[in-house]
Amino acid sequence: MHPSRYPWRYALFFMAYYAANSVFQGYMSLYYGSRGLDSGHIGAIFAAIALVSAAAQPCWGLCADRSKSRNRVLRLLAAGAAASVLTFLLADRFLPLMLLACVFSCFYNAIQPMGDSIALAALNARGQPFGLARLAGGMTYAVAALAFGALLEVPGRESWAVWCTAALCLTIIPASCALPDTPGYQSKAGRRMSISALLKDRELMHLMLFMLPMQMTMGYFYTFFSPMFLTFEGGSGTLLGWCYFLAALAEVPYLIFSDRLFDRFGAGKLMCISGATLALRWLLLATTQCATVAMLSQLLHGWGFIVMTVAMAKHISRTVPAELQSSGQMLLAVVSYGVARAVGNLGGGLLADAMGQQNVFYLTAGICALSLAVFAPGFLRRRSANAA
Repeated sequence: MHPSRYPWRYALFFMAYYAANSVFQGYMSLYYGSRGLDSGHIGAIFAAIALVSAAAQPCWGLCADRSKSRNRVLRLLAAGAAASVLTFLLADRFLPLMLLACVFSCFYNAIQPMGDSIALAALNARGQPFGLARLAGGMTYAVAALAFGALLEVPGRESWAVWCTAALCLTIIPASCALPDTPGYQSKAGRRMSISALLKDRELMHLMLFMLPMQMTMGYFYTFFSPMFLTFEGGSGTLLGWCYFLAALAEVPYLIFSDRLFDRFGAGKLMCISGATLALRWLLLATTQCATVAMLSQLLHGWGFIVMTVAMAKHISRTVPAELQSSGQMLLAVVSYGVARAVGNLGGGLLADAMGQQNVFYLTAGICALSLAVFAPGFLRRRSANAA
C-alpha cells in the first residue's frame, strides 16, 4: 500500500488507546500488589471492573447510536477515564481501591469498542483495510510495554502505572479528533432499534458463546501473568516488558492479512485457529519455570487473542444493522471484556490462592481445548458461520 493511502487518521486513535492499554492491562496488577493485596483481592478487583463495564457498556452503546456525534461520546469516555484512574492514588486498601476501579471501568472499558465502531464504519465505507490501522495500535502497545517494563527495574515505581495510564488516556482525546465525525445511525436515520435484535442473531450468539470461555482464560492471563513471571528463573521487569513487546509484534502477520483472511475464511474458522493456539500457549506457561520460555510463548499471541477479537469486530461490522453498530461492538465488549473477564479474574484469583498461579494455566488450557471440541465441528461444518 502506498503511504498516501495508509489510514493514518484511524491509526492515531489505535496508537493512543493501545499505549494506555499496554500500561493498564500489563502492569496495574503490580500496582495493586504494591498496596499489599493478594491474588484473591486482585482478582476480585478485576472481576468487579469487568462486571461494572458489562452493565455500563450497553448504555454507552445506545447513547452513541442515538447521538449526533459518536466522537463526542468517545472524548467524554477518555476524559472520564483519565480523571478517575488518578483517584487510585487516594486509596491503599482493598474496598476503596475496588470502588474507584469500578468508577474507572465505567469510562475506560467502553473506549475501545466505541473507537472500533467509528473506525470500522468509516473504513468499510472507504474500502480501506481495518487490519493495517489496528496494526499501528499493536506496534504502539509493544513499544509502550517495553518502555514501561524497563522503568520497573527501579523499586517503588509501581504507582507510575497510574500516572502513565492517566496521561495516555488524555492522548486519546486529540487522537479521536482525527477520526471522521460520525453520528449514531439511529440519530441519522431517525429509526430506533432495540439491542434485542442482536440477541436474536443466532450466528452471532454462537460465536459469542464460543469466544466466552476463551476470553475467560485471557482474563486470568492478563491479571496474573505479570506477578507470576517475576517469580520465574531470570524474570525481571525488563523481560516482562519484552514479553508484551513480543506478543504485540506477533500480531503483525495476522493484522497485515486479516481483511483477506476474514474474506476467505470468515469468523468461524478463524475462531477455531484462535482456540487451538490459546490451548497451546497456556500449556507452555503451565509447564515452564524458565523466563525465556515464558517470554517466547508470547509469540503465540499472534494467532490467539488478536485473531478472535479482530474477526469478531469485523463480523459485527459486516452483519449487524447500521443502526446497532455501536451497540454491537459494545455487546462484544460486554461478553469478552465483561462477563468473561469477570469470571476469569474472580474465579482465577480464588484458584490461584488455592492451587498456585501457575497451576491454573493447566485449567485454562483445558477450557480452551474443551471449547474447541464443543464448537469447532459446528462452525467448520456450517458455511454460514464461515462466510464473510
